Amino acid sequence: MALKVEYETEFGITCDHAYCVIVDARLDKKIDDTEDEVKSFNITYRGKVYASDDAYEQNASPISGFNGEFELDTANDKTQYNLLKQCYLHLKTKEGFTNAVDC
Repeated sequence: MALKVEYETEFGITCDHAYCVIVDARLDKKIDDTEDEVKSFNITYRGKVYASDDAYEQNASPISGFNGEFELDTANDKTQYNLLKQCYLHLKTKEGFTNAVDC
């Protein structure tokens, strides 16, 4: 799973078909100490942006990176157990990634 997006690097270079891959995700369970029950699940993730899917497949160096954090959506039956899918859905809400498409 990955996203394709038009991406502009910090040096002003535009990659029309940049390839965005999440490489690490972490889940932290928050517990309410007074009631000893789960309060929420927080997800943090990070990823890399490659100039293209070919660059990714050829182990080229990434052109950039990204990270994000959000509270796990446990109400959505379709994605609540797929943490990676929720990370990509969250990434698509961030500036610069709103026009990204799944690939």
